[in-house]
Amino acid sequence: MFGICTLLAADGLGPARAQNLENPTWPTQEWLTSTPEEQGMDSSALAKFVSDGESQSFDSLLIVRRGRIVAEAYYAPYTADIPHQIHSSTKAIIGTLIGMLYKDGVLDRLDHPVLDFFADHGIANVDDRKKAITTQSLLDMTSGFDWDQGIEDGKEQTLLDMTLSPNWTQFILDCPMAHAPGAIFNYADANPNLASAIITRLTGKLAEDYARKKLFRWYGVGGEEMAPSSLQQTNGVPHATAERLRQIPRRPGSG
Repeated sequence: MFGICTLLAADGLGPARAQNLENPTWPTQEWLTSTPEEQGMDSSALAKFVSDGESQSFDSLLIVRRGRIVAEAYYAPYTADIPHQIHSSTKAIIGTLIGMLYKDGVLDRLDHPVLDFFADHGIANVDDRKKAITTQSLLDMTSGFDWDQGIEDGKEQTLLDMTLSPNWTQFILDCPMAHAPGAIFNYADANPNLASAIITRLTGKLAEDYARKKLFRWYGVGGEEMAPSSLQQTNGVPHATAERLRQIPRRPGSG
């Protein structure tokens, strides 16, 4: 059986129309809601998408358009208050922390060469391409590492080798190059994991601890949903409810 709860996803639901749609969408004390049509969406097409979620094994679905919730659904046995694996969301958190370090002047520039942060490491396979990797390259997933993440029918070999390594940072630093930085996009856990190590180098704190201090406290999220080390090993599996995820961009003063 498939259970669903949609919020204000069709005409005739008064609370959606009662809200002042001219108000700022966020950061505010809570998310605004709206009908799909008021945000230029077709409610019948949305309803089909929500229904198709059952056959696609969706666990939950939250649709935001122009900063307003137009639909929300949960599929049994999942409900709104059940923490759910959200997998690589930590990649976005790491990127946010890097942006905060740059804004605060702790990171001097986004094109700072990555190897500078690890001058005390013996690093294998160093060439001009590896020397050219920057922090921005990591954020863009364009570092150029020879990395098999298992995308497009790959075997995930590099990813598996990293997980078996006793030192993930060293493993990534030693990884051979396949392309010059910036040449191609390659979704690789090497990038956010190395960015996480840079955060630790710059702050003296584990990325998880730094996130609790500088990021989560603004959102009323204590980080307790995060699996251990999931912000150091950014292919880790944090847990959160949809409600927790909804809270993140709505807290006043969060920027």
